[in-house]
Amino acid sequence: MQLPWRAAPRAAVSGPLTVLVAFVAALLLSFVGAAAVLHADSAGSAAVGYQAGRLCPQTVPPVIDGNKVTVADANRILALARDSGRANGFPTLVGAVYSPVRQWDFNGPHPWSQFAYRDGARDNLKVLSGGGQDGLWVPKSIADDAGIKLGDRGLNGTLPPVTAIYADIAEPVPDYWCSEQQRVVPNPLATEGATAAPIWFPSLREFTEHMDSLSDNAAAVSARFPVERLPATTEEAAALVDRGKRMLDGVVGTLRAEEKARFVIAANYFAKPVEVARAASDTVWSAVLPLTVISLLVGLAGVGAVTVQWFQRRHAELRLLWARGAGPVALGWRAVLELALPLLVGAGAGLAAARLALPWYAPSSDLTDGTGALASAVAGGVFVAALVVVGAVAATRAHRAFQTGAARRSARAWRLVPWELITAVLAYLAWARRESTPTKLAFGQPLPETADAVGLAFPLLVVLTVALVTVRLARWGLRAAHRVRLWRVPAAQLALRRLAAAAGSVVGILLVGTLAVGTLTVGVGVADAQRAALDTKSGLFVGAESAALIPTRVGVSGQLPPALAAHSTLVGVLKTGQNINLVIDPATFTRSAWLGDRDPADTQAQLDVLGGTGGPVPALRVGRTPEATTTLPRLGQVKPVEQVGSFPLIGTGQGYVVSRAAVRDLKQVDVWQIWSNQPLDTLIRDLDAAGIHHLQSRSRDKALDGLPFLTVTWTFDFVTALGVVLAVVAAAALVLAVEVRRRQNALAGALATRMGLRQRTLVASHLTELGGLAGVSVAAGSAAGVVCAAVSAPLLDPSPWLRPVAGAPDLLPLVSTTTGVAAVVVALVCWTAVRSVTTARVGELIRG
Repeated sequence: MQLPWRAAPRAAVSGPLTVLVAFVAALLLSFVGAAAVLHADSAGSAAVGYQAGRLCPQTVPPVIDGNKVTVADANRILALARDSGRANGFPTLVGAVYSPVRQWDFNGPHPWSQFAYRDGARDNLKVLSGGGQDGLWVPKSIADDAGIKLGDRGLNGTLPPVTAIYADIAEPVPDYWCSEQQRVVPNPLATEGATAAPIWFPSLREFTEHMDSLSDNAAAVSARFPVERLPATTEEAAALVDRGKRMLDGVVGTLRAEEKARFVIAANYFAKPVEVARAASDTVWSAVLPLTVISLLVGLAGVGAVTVQWFQRRHAELRLLWARGAGPVALGWRAVLELALPLLVGAGAGLAAARLALPWYAPSSDLTDGTGALASAVAGGVFVAALVVVGAVAATRAHRAFQTGAARRSARAWRLVPWELITAVLAYLAWARRESTPTKLAFGQPLPETADAVGLAFPLLVVLTVALVTVRLARWGLRAAHRVRLWRVPAAQLALRRLAAAAGSVVGILLVGTLAVGTLTVGVGVADAQRAALDTKSGLFVGAESAALIPTRVGVSGQLPPALAAHSTLVGVLKTGQNINLVIDPATFTRSAWLGDRDPADTQAQLDVLGGTGGPVPALRVGRTPEATTTLPRLGQVKPVEQVGSFPLIGTGQGYVVSRAAVRDLKQVDVWQIWSNQPLDTLIRDLDAAGIHHLQSRSRDKALDGLPFLTVTWTFDFVTALGVVLAVVAAAALVLAVEVRRRQNALAGALATRMGLRQRTLVASHLTELGGLAGVSVAAGSAAGVVCAAVSAPLLDPSPWLRPVAGAPDLLPLVSTTTGVAAVVVALVCWTAVRSVTTARVGELIRG
């Protein structure tokens, strides 16, 4: 007998809701599986980009430096570097040679200076006068000090003539100069003759001719291998490091054979960042994998629920086919044939959504080769698993309905397993492991703690435990609900009866709903806490958006040009033992310093009381600084008048803040900084325009190594995305649960209304039923997420010794939004449930 399997795909259209839910279930399943793969790889790419951004672009590829070499050796090193670089994929070499810093003769004056040559140097200098390419280029500082003019010849006239005066290179240096900063930017704090601005030769040949005999073995050489594009993925970064290693091995091997390797430092600085980036990717993958698996299992359970609904809709037809000889396996294939197309389309849509939405949920859009294929394979595997679930559920249902007629008993054994105790123990072990992680030290200073997958799993295990406990309590409550008599409140009684009759669906929706709200809340809470912690610690560490050291005379005078004064403030720094004491200008401090979440008006009010009084200097004490009047070196007697827990630059440590107007002798403050609320480029440009020398410039965005913070943030950003997906699954499950029991509920409701049940009571009963489910899920999930975020934020702080420790953000807006969305979903589902009752035809329902 030929069964009508060929028409199965067309038959699926007769149940559009089933097709739609199957499509959505497959889409979410495919999205979760593919997104997990893409996100983990994206985290590695983001780590590579972050690490490369913190390095000088010319030190991302390998570098070669030589000190105390002869000029001839320097030329030999550059030749070897050029040949080995070309052989290993580094076609561009930027070589440089430097003479020793000496008081070289220039027509009588002997300014401290050094001669140098670097490939492309003249294209990256600002010419102030002259510009001829066939002579020496002298920096303005040396030309002014020694009275050097265009046409002058140094070393008794033996050097080429001076053909250009250029502007001195200053911080922050452009990318071209960043790897040479220590050689081309003089350090005013160094001893005399230790550093000097370079005088540039027009060619390496001329430098060699004039400096070979004069430099002896005190010359220096550097070789850089700039690339057109910095690596964007872990694969590209690893390839760059491998090529660099081969290139360096070739150069060092040859020099070792010539017994000259001891003069050379060959380094592959990007090798360690690549390891860290790969570790970050593995950590993120390991951390999100358990929740991803749980989400996939939930999605497959949803596919099973869709199949149950399909079976109920096709019950009469399937019974007829069974009577004609079709067995459970054949009926299972019928379900597969009907639902395969919506599942396939949904899986494809989920894969496409995961790829297109990558910028939304992942930290980078750059992926390594093969990641897309792996995500496609995962989506394909999820599709096959969904088909297996459809066939197995349909076949099992057919077997029980048409052959044995036995109720399912196998699930009871699973209910006896104390899953919540198991997850609670795992959560405790994860917490204990994180708490016992030792702090690593480097040069006596603590290093940021690298997050591990076990520690990151702690908040997720807590949320899962709360969800399982909620389900356990709900199951006990539903079992006891059969004995509850609340007919004085008929809406509540009817809601309880419907809930007790659909206990399996109820506990499933509670599990998914609580897990969704909990993961969403804890994901947002922990991710925002780590972002805020990095932002706060960086701000307190630098003191402002950007800062730089300036000469004491500028700090003492307190006068700044209008362009600088509009966004900057002067701060004096005095260190006495463990204390950091600041001398500030209250009139400009609050508009220029980094205040974080402090109210500028409150801070200004605290600083306004620091004016001079003629007696002890009024001070703002920070942290646990003693309240009593004390005497500080260079400041005299200090009397605390206000207290704050933390302050820019001081952090949460100990120290005092005083007004410059109250300090008797500002010259006693020997370290002065300028703080600005503008980016570092703006601050440096205005300092240069004002002719104010500066050094040790810092910006808040690069003050700390943020990768450990970002790894935690990226992990919980994906947890947030999974929470959104689970929330959609929970909403779909609520719709499906009502749809599966639509006929029963419609018949019962229609009969009840004909026996006198008022419409508002009917509506109230459905609102109580659905609102209770959503309310318990939102309440349990939100409570678990908020508490867990508050506990996990400081626990996962990579730098807890750098105060303040990360704390949970304000999650009230998120909880309010979640509650509002849940209320809207409940209202819509309630409307469909009531409408099915009001439009029902009792006669047809009884006959059907």
